[in-house]
Amino acid sequence: MTRQLPRALEPDAAIGLWTPASPGPALFPRRHRRALAALDRPVVTTESTATNDGMGAADPGKVADDLHKLLVDERVGAVLCTTGGYTCSAVLRHIDWNLVREAARPIIGYSDATSMLWSTLARAELVSFHGPMLISEWGEWGGPWPYTLAGLSRALSPEPGPRPLPEPEAWTDETLWWDREDTRRRVTQDGAWRCLRPGTAEGWLLPGCANTAAHLFGTPYLPEVDGALLCLEFSGTGPDQVWAYLTQWADSGLLDRIAGLVIGRFSGPRAAAGGSADYDRVLQTVLGDRDLPVLVDVDFGHTEPMLTLPVGTRARLDATDRLLTLLEPATIPTARNIS
Repeated sequence: MTRQLPRALEPDAAIGLWTPASPGPALFPRRHRRALAALDRPVVTTESTATNDGMGAADPGKVADDLHKLLVDERVGAVLCTTGGYTCSAVLRHIDWNLVREAARPIIGYSDATSMLWSTLARAELVSFHGPMLISEWGEWGGPWPYTLAGLSRALSPEPGPRPLPEPEAWTDETLWWDREDTRRRVTQDGAWRCLRPGTAEGWLLPGCANTAAHLFGTPYLPEVDGALLCLEFSGTGPDQVWAYLTQWADSGLLDRIAGLVIGRFSGPRAAAGGSADYDRVLQTVLGDRDLPVLVDVDFGHTEPMLTLPVGTRARLDATDRLLTLLEPATIPTARNIS
């Protein structure tokens, strides 16, 4: 797979804030202000960063143009999505992918931003980062979890691997209303990952939200998956819905072309219409007799705290020993990083 690495984030570089879908900064101004204070770094914004056109932040063409402005701004060292949503896929056709590749800035986000991350690999052949976003993580009361910040720093570092990714001591799926419930989430659970199917594999990481990835099937924005360690997480999805999403992967033939499978913690778990809450049963049913290592309950996507996973760099999956290891850096050093 051909791919280019973005430049490492310099210590004094500004963060470019981009709102590719839902108008989170406009809808949640108090949380937005708190997020900017917690980020504690120079930021560069554009006209659509904090606007609301009733559907998204702005017209998709305008949203794309504002990304272009961030990418050519010499002050900007990385682009951080502010929130997710549902309309990022409408922006993709307006993006100048040659500019994305030439600018070589880290682009960071998750949820609906999966559309941008995967198409950045497919169309610009550039590595991006499935990781925290401004409103959801920096807007947390008290700021992002230390595990989340450490994971982002690790992923953006140009230092060579291998670098094993640690399990968190605890995690939470407690839902608090943004701009209304200003407190740290209190309900936590043990943070251990689980082996669903033993085995090891090496491949390149393809992490994303399965709900959003489904929008990319049949489009030029879905990357080739041969040899990938497919990392899928599900948001607000019952086991019957997970079955439908994974069946799409199986019936398209793509599930037969990956090297391993990593499943994130199920955010907002719910029972199926028939009453079952058995996600493992669904995974085993869809996988059938495929010889794939499978690690589940891994901390990425819609969970707190979270890992940052590069989209497009090599890693090793050891499901038997519950290990996921980055094998190579996902950024290249800049002059300042080297000095």
